Amino acid sequence: MKQFFYLFLTVISVTACAHKDGRFTVSGKIKNVSSGTLVLQKLSYQSADFKTIDSSVIDKDGNYKLSGLDSQQNLYVLSYKNNPDVILINDTKDISIDFDPTGFHYPDIKTSDATKQLYTFIKNFWQKDSVLAVTYQQLNVLNKNGSQDSATINQLQSNYTRQLHDLTSVITGFVKTSNNPAAVCFALDKARAAIAPDALYALVQDASMRFPAHSGIAIFKSQLTQAMQSQQDNGASTALLNQPAPDLTMDDVNGKKVSISSFKGKYLLVDFWASWCGPCRHENPNVVAAYNKFKNKNFDILGVSLDEDKQAWIGAIKHDNLSWTQMSDLKQWNSEAINVYHFDGIPFNVLIDPSGKIIAESLRGSELEQKLGEVLQ
Repeated sequence: MKQFFYLFLTVISVTACAHKDGRFTVSGKIKNVSSGTLVLQKLSYQSADFKTIDSSVIDKDGNYKLSGLDSQQNLYVLSYKNNPDVILINDTKDISIDFDPTGFHYPDIKTSDATKQLYTFIKNFWQKDSVLAVTYQQLNVLNKNGSQDSATINQLQSNYTRQLHDLTSVITGFVKTSNNPAAVCFALDKARAAIAPDALYALVQDASMRFPAHSGIAIFKSQLTQAMQSQQDNGASTALLNQPAPDLTMDDVNGKKVSISSFKGKYLLVDFWASWCGPCRHENPNVVAAYNKFKNKNFDILGVSLDEDKQAWIGAIKHDNLSWTQMSDLKQWNSEAINVYHFDGIPFNVLIDPSGKIIAESLRGSELEQKLGEVLQ
């Protein structure tokens, strides 16, 4: 398997061409290397395969030169043996990059503004992501050891939420300000794991408006739309919408049995989430706001967690101020909730009317308050 620099790359195809005939060269010097072969490869949008474009025997001084032909800007990588790949964008005719594969951190990019911009994002993203990973690991250790140090756990939960916000801010800021669509597509791919689908789609819409002729962003938008539609088609929207809500019974945080059916007679939002789910944690403030606005109008929320670690679950409830009833069977993706409600991603929710019928699903952000405002007159 190829070793990437920090990140898994999703292939991006772009439309802009920085030079007339599409021909470009990549040259430079590889430090601490005096032999071997360097390969220029193009990423494929349709698969995980790499297409080899050119190869160069490295001379005794470490110099190399490669060439390619592409009518569009795209993402390429320089591959040397099993070392981390160097990423580049073919935005100019002559690209010059020096790097050290044995002590690799960031290459020395002498030309190619798009590649420089891409690595600025990578550096910022990696710094935020690394800090977040450390906090996540610290929480895991405390939770697995059954720590009762609630003050430390709460502080770490607070740090995690803030650090996740910092990470998503890096992604969002770059997508909204970058002038290079290939780099934007790369950043959008990183957003998949950190940003809720609706917020991600808004970012893609913004990018699509700024780069209306860009095929890569158009493809990304199409794929995201299809994925969101597929999730809806496989979920409550086809199987359960306008049908009686299936019952679920699980333990609450105190070990007491709770059932969906016990809330009959109220409008009930059943909110499927988890402490480890970044998009869920980002959505929680919206759910809290909706609860506080409508809780006195025959409305309630039941949280159903896909957690496995009880302490992490309880810590997230406290930190995010989720004051409504919560339940979980602590089986993560083996939870009975998935078998009954047929969803394949979180956050996910269903809105049940007082008769016990599902009247809406996947309500997020302003859509949640809008729908509650309609039914809770």
